[in-house]
Amino acid sequence: MSAGGFWLVWLVLVTARAAAMGWPDQAGMLVRRSALVAVGVALTLLIHLALTRLERRSLPARATAGFAFAVPATALFAILNTMVFYRWFPVPSVAGDLARWDPDAVIVTAIADGLVTWYFFFAAWAAFYLAVGYVGEVRAAERDAAASRADAREARLAMLRLQVEPHFLFNALNALSSLVARGETKPALVMVGDLAAFLRAGLGAEMTEDIPLGDEVELQRLYLAIEKARFGSRLDVEWDIPESLHGVRVPALILQPLVENAVKYGVARTSTPVRIRIAAHRGGEDDIVLTVEDDGATSGDLPKPAPGLGIGLANVRSRLAARYGDVGTLSSAATKSGWRSSVTIPAYG
Repeated sequence: MSAGGFWLVWLVLVTARAAAMGWPDQAGMLVRRSALVAVGVALTLLIHLALTRLERRSLPARATAGFAFAVPATALFAILNTMVFYRWFPVPSVAGDLARWDPDAVIVTAIADGLVTWYFFFAAWAAFYLAVGYVGEVRAAERDAAASRADAREARLAMLRLQVEPHFLFNALNALSSLVARGETKPALVMVGDLAAFLRAGLGAEMTEDIPLGDEVELQRLYLAIEKARFGSRLDVEWDIPESLHGVRVPALILQPLVENAVKYGVARTSTPVRIRIAAHRGGEDDIVLTVEDDGATSGDLPKPAPGLGIGLANVRSRLAARYGDVGTLSSAATKSGWRSSVTIPAYG
């Protein structure tokens, strides 16, 4: 509430009380009060200006200053208020006291009473002003803290995303060099085209934004096409992604480390054909579950976490924690025939 509004409320309440009690000369009293309200607003604004110069001080220091500034404002206003109603434009209700007693003594007594009454008024306004200002400061600090947390989160997501891309690029170039070394020119050319398409699609989006699951699936198709050129018939891919889920938004390249692990530790470690299955299904009304599994281990030769396997999984877990907090989860474990990793996230979009 502004200083003017604070005083306007006082004027309305006092005038309403006087009218209810049937005091005489209501119009004249209203004029006197209005003039005093103008003085009160001016004094209150002076306190406001003084307090604004102390904005960098602590709240207790500002409160102490506000209560101190109220003292001279109270003294000046109490004197003016008494002089208006008792000396310069005396009202009928005090005429008897002035005639019966020593006028100067009556005025001094009225000023003394006014000092107590009006000090609480000015001090209350100072406290109200400081309280409103403090609430604003707290809210601003909360907004700044939230913005800082959001900036830190975006920076962390960007860093984690950047960890994925060089890792993939290294693997892809390594596979390409193997094809070239074996003189397999045609598959190498196909792989170069697929690699270019993957990088164009994967790097085209903002690094921290979510993308439709359909786009994520297409990125993994391109990646697996690159690996297919490297492994040939040893790599078989099965897709189980309902079209109804293609619009659900997921973190870009969230499946990449999981698919890479399936290729690197499922396909590359064996000379027999390996099937990689990529699936998605509703985990409930509000969740979607993305699964990458392979059958890269035969019965009796259960897979064990290979060196480096945990890096990709840690990246996914960190990205999920940064994006969804405790809501996004990754479960990863050996199966009878290979390895399965499942990502559970809220289904947006």
